[in-house]
Amino acid sequence: MTEWNEALSLLINNQWYLLYLAGIMIASAYVQRNGLIYPLLNKLTVFVPSKRLFVVATSAVAGVLPIAGRVSVSAGILDTIAPKDDRRKHYGILDYLSTHHYYLWSPFEKSVIIPMAVLSLSYAEFMQLMWPLTVIAIVVPFVLIFTLLKEDDVIVQTQKQAFTKVEWINWQLLVTVAILIMLGNYAREHTDTIKAYLEDNNLSIVSGAWIGFAASFLLGSSSRFAAFTAILTSIFGVQYLPLFFAIDYTGYMLSPTHKCFAIGKMYFNTSLVTYYTHIILLCSLIIAVSILLVLFK
Repeated sequence: MTEWNEALSLLINNQWYLLYLAGIMIASAYVQRNGLIYPLLNKLTVFVPSKRLFVVATSAVAGVLPIAGRVSVSAGILDTIAPKDDRRKHYGILDYLSTHHYYLWSPFEKSVIIPMAVLSLSYAEFMQLMWPLTVIAIVVPFVLIFTLLKEDDVIVQTQKQAFTKVEWINWQLLVTVAILIMLGNYAREHTDTIKAYLEDNNLSIVSGAWIGFAASFLLGSSSRFAAFTAILTSIFGVQYLPLFFAIDYTGYMLSPTHKCFAIGKMYFNTSLVTYYTHIILLCSLIIAVSILLVLFK
């Protein structure tokens, strides 16, 4: 009976996160389908005093929805306000960074929901560990917008409301998350056994971090990097969440399979050198802070 209860616990613990994730998918799809962000952006043109602040607001509004292709939405809007000369190249990296800090803190994101579900953390507990990294991820793009752009580099225009076809539920993602939750349940139940196996095979925290980085770099997927983060943290301990998250997030951000690079190139002709220079700057700061958090915890 005890074995049966243990097996049942591994299967069903924390699976309520699937309902939460499905609800977010439906709400986000509704907003995207009806183009509800465009009226909001048009109101911002009236109330936001600075054109550069409008760029911040545009990326914030367009990037907050956990939808596929959000960078395409944001880039399409920024394309209408960017100058038609060489100055527009800055918009690619600004759009990229401004729409990717959500992965560290938004309760609507798979990269937040998956670690919460696998590690059985509340949102408050998650943010207690992650807030220093989040501050960096938000502040750096904000500073870059005011460093790379001048007021004359922004041409504010009224946005036309657009209606699009959407996928209401991503069933493949829900199944994947359900499996990850079960793996996390198993890892927490057998932490000592797994750690002993890893130590016997000379697999340390550093080795795990490198594996997570390489996999995230090769796959270029937010849900997959979050999966590696969650599983590695469930093995080594929740105190290492900032470190594994920072390293796997870096692999994801630098991944050549990350489609957002191509989107920025298409809209703004932003070079890979520009992308990698600023991404490495941001992620180096995030990793440095994560190491300090682990060392002085």
